[in-house]
Amino acid sequence: MGNMEIAGWGHATGRLILRVGYSDRIMAQLIPDILRVIVETKQLELRTSAALYLLGSGRQKAMLAGYYNVHWSQLETYVEISPSIQVGPDPQLPMHRILVPIAGATDDPIGALAVYVGNEEEGDYAHLDVLNALVGDISTVILAKQEQEMRTVASPAPDGQPLQAAEGDGHVLHENIFHLLRMTVDNFPGGVCALDEDLTVAMTNKRFYEILDLPAERFPVGCSFKDILRFNAARGEYGPGDIEELAQDRIRHVKLFLEHSFDRDTATGLVLEVRSAPSPGGGCVITYVDVTARKTAERELLHHRDRLEDIVRARTAEIELQAQKLERLLNHERHVNEQQRQFVAMASHEFRTPLAIIDGAAQRLTRRKREITDEFIGEKVDQIRASVLRMVSLMESILAVGRLDHGVISIQPENCKLSELIELCCAGQKGISPSHRFHLDLERLPATILADQSALQQVFTNLLSNAAKYAANAPDIFITGWQENGFVHVSVKDQGIGIDADDLPKMFQRYFRARTSTGIAGTGIGLNLVQQILELHQGSISVTSQKGCGSVFTVTLPIATPAANNSSIPTIEAA
Repeated sequence: MGNMEIAGWGHATGRLILRVGYSDRIMAQLIPDILRVIVETKQLELRTSAALYLLGSGRQKAMLAGYYNVHWSQLETYVEISPSIQVGPDPQLPMHRILVPIAGATDDPIGALAVYVGNEEEGDYAHLDVLNALVGDISTVILAKQEQEMRTVASPAPDGQPLQAAEGDGHVLHENIFHLLRMTVDNFPGGVCALDEDLTVAMTNKRFYEILDLPAERFPVGCSFKDILRFNAARGEYGPGDIEELAQDRIRHVKLFLEHSFDRDTATGLVLEVRSAPSPGGGCVITYVDVTARKTAERELLHHRDRLEDIVRARTAEIELQAQKLERLLNHERHVNEQQRQFVAMASHEFRTPLAIIDGAAQRLTRRKREITDEFIGEKVDQIRASVLRMVSLMESILAVGRLDHGVISIQPENCKLSELIELCCAGQKGISPSHRFHLDLERLPATILADQSALQQVFTNLLSNAAKYAANAPDIFITGWQENGFVHVSVKDQGIGIDADDLPKMFQRYFRARTSTGIAGTGIGLNLVQQILELHQGSISVTSQKGCGSVFTVTLPIATPAANNSSIPTIEAA
């Protein structure tokens, strides 16, 4: 790549590095930003990871001083610096590393820049000249910061003279500064530990031993911080594992002297906020602050948040269930309202039919009053009485629905001659439907059963009326009775229009009418009342049918029924 390209985007990258270096921050804080500027320059075609190594006084190798987008444990702590650029596999990362030496003012190396180009070598890297130019800008920043740190160490007094050079008052001033520093450290709310470059403990305060639960006599000022780390590893502060390995891992981290902060749970139950700040010229200051109360409050806040979320979820689920229940109730209410509307329409039609018959018979009697014969009068009287009876039955059916809604229908058991009761019902239906023939087979029934006679009369009247009504063109109706295992069974079989298979489970629901009953008078409450009466007798009713082949309704009753209360049973005829 030519110099024009370097002068373009390459020099722009260099200016960004210098701009970062103008900050008042110390070198350890600047390094990650400088590395970020380099690896995020797209034209360099680098991986987004980098590290910087610096030589220190008395060291033969450069030590890791900072890194970007990679964990320190994945990097070499020390590297040999070559006078020329080195390209090759990284000892610990699955990538190829470019190690670019950084020269000082006298062209002697002061460090090295490590950047990465991939996990496989793909020919020569094309931008080494740009990297070589950029490390010159890095060198400018490093030298400027080192000079600034030296001036800070030997800053002049107000009269322009260095503090160390003062005579007479110099010792007093030094003592005052040391006393002030000592008071500051001792009154710090957390533990303080200052380390030299070789990890020697240079200064601590009393709180340091208290908060870390360390014996002060075993680790006085001047001891090695490595021994403190081994002591903590031995008592389980760093979890399970080999003690020396656990300690060495932390020793390597501390020796980087990088600015960092983290929270650590101790064996005593405290939560400590640990901060490390690098010192100019090497070493660092580590502080330990007890944040147990804050962390406990945060955990409680998270617990309350989770609890609140659980309550909200539970309440939401409850509301959804209530909404679903309400929706079901509303749908049921709509269904009932529709059934009631249909019932009212059917009942209105049913009332109009017998009233029309009565009115027609009365008009004919009026028109032929001079030519009336006994036979004609008898015919019209029978029509009027049948129509009145039909209206009474309809009215009683409607009243029975109201009684079912407001109370429990009970029975009055007594000795009931079931065969005679059924024969009586057949005779009554014969008068209403003279064209039908009723075939009785009741010899196998017991002489009597314990039951409410008037209630059972309503049951069989309804069943016989329905058999005749829905089998208008099939005159034969078969009534069969028998007893078995303490129960009597009576079946009513017709050969009429039958019932669809889908409608059979709904036949005993109030207001329900089968599809095959279209055009046939009825209100849909008769079979529901039949079922209610039989259940009060601890009995039941079932139906089998096939469309176009007739139906069979079978009544099952116990021979002996328990006594009930005195509530009345509504009189009802077929609906």
